[in-house]
Amino acid sequence: MGAVGNVLAAVTIAPTMIQQVALDFSSLPVFIAAVFGGPLIGALTGFLAGILPSAFFGFIGGQLGMLGFGTSVGKALSGFTAGILTKAVKSSQNRTALLIPIVLVSFLPEALWIYGLFTLLIPLFMPNATFLSAFVVPILTKASFEVTVMSVFTSAVAGHSGFRAFMDHYVQTTSFRRLQTG
Repeated sequence: MGAVGNVLAAVTIAPTMIQQVALDFSSLPVFIAAVFGGPLIGALTGFLAGILPSAFFGFIGGQLGMLGFGTSVGKALSGFTAGILTKAVKSSQNRTALLIPIVLVSFLPEALWIYGLFTLLIPLFMPNATFLSAFVVPILTKASFEVTVMSVFTSAVAGHSGFRAFMDHYVQTTSFRRLQTG
């Protein structure tokens, strides 16, 4: 799933890049991995899915340098949080619909990380690039849109019986199984 995240990053970031802001749907497999595999799988997938976006925003198309690798940290935070919240949800009639708010809330730690990265770490470690702090609002606005779209996709995929059967077969300790059978 980390590789799928990097492929999604490759096909969404480059064509939409405007300065430091670009669409990035690489977190979709992170949320799916977190829902079906739990918090540790979600965090690991997030870290791996963030490799290409980290390199892109750090060196290839961006100006963040090594701080670009904060993208992997943020995605790992989202994956971990989504896994924790999915495990915490009790069974209900609207199991898959609950994934929309779960994914939305799971982005909050990453949003705080992005805010801290741009308002604290960039001025501290890159004083000549403090102008990048001005991008925090457009980045968080764009990211909120992306996460909203990904929350709907995550819910739709998790609600698909064929996909659930596939994941149940290959991910024996699925967190989401409890939601479907409870």
